[in-house]
Amino acid sequence: MKRKIAILIAVLMVATLTLASCSGGGGGGEEKAQITSPADFAGRSVAVQTATTAADAINEMNEEGDGSIEVHEYEKVIQCFDDLLLDRVEAVYVDNVVASYYTRDSDEYEVTWTNEEGEPMGICIAKGNTELAAAVEAGIDTLYFTGEMEALANKEFGTNLTEGVRDVKELPEIPTGFATVTPGKLTVGSEVGYPPMEYTTDDGQTYIGFDIEFAKKLGELFGLEVEFVNTAWDGIFAGLERGQYDIIASSVSITPERQEKYILTKPYVSNALCIVTKSAIGSEA
Repeated sequence: MKRKIAILIAVLMVATLTLASCSGGGGGGEEKAQITSPADFAGRSVAVQTATTAADAINEMNEEGDGSIEVHEYEKVIQCFDDLLLDRVEAVYVDNVVASYYTRDSDEYEVTWTNEEGEPMGICIAKGNTELAAAVEAGIDTLYFTGEMEALANKEFGTNLTEGVRDVKELPEIPTGFATVTPGKLTVGSEVGYPPMEYTTDDGQTYIGFDIEFAKKLGELFGLEVEFVNTAWDGIFAGLERGQYDIIASSVSITPERQEKYILTKPYVSNALCIVTKSAIGSEA
């Protein structure tokens, strides 16, 4: 009799595990549909980097909707993707320049939606520093004219995200006579943890990425040494206001609110918000 009971319990346990597996696990229930637009965020867990336009947008969705989006805010965008891979969140709401890094040659993540409305990025300069702003604009145009921006975009993104951003017909003259925080240097504020725009090599010591290389090229054009100040994103604008650096080259989206407080150049790279989820192929692997 005891043997029959033991067999019955074993059968029930197998059946329970099978049902849990079929329902997606993690507490049962039907497997949720893939998130393919912000309209699918309700009732789901979504990761964003704190103090970004993605965070502002998703928090506004919660305020205007039923508040059911489970928003996970992280200091570093890298943490968003780590937790997506660990199934702690279901999607990452992020700039597509970053998505290009995580999905390039990878079967772990996929982009399921990209906003048709672009969110271009500019270089940020303190209000009143018009001489430096004019030099930076001319420097960007120079790099567009010479093709160096296109080459850098293809290297870092695997595609030319500078195409159509600026139409430069002739080599501009770069103004001189502007002042910098430290004479002989162009000091650049950047949050070095936002690949492929600004991040580090595996040893954590060397700064690399699109904005890093771009800023170095600006320094060469100006005849200045470039020094980077690695700053947390939620304090990066305050650092500019305090005069800790000359410019912010750190994936700054151009918004009306920021344009009221700072000088933002015309776009130097195209960008849009997008949604990244785990890849169905990667999940099956």
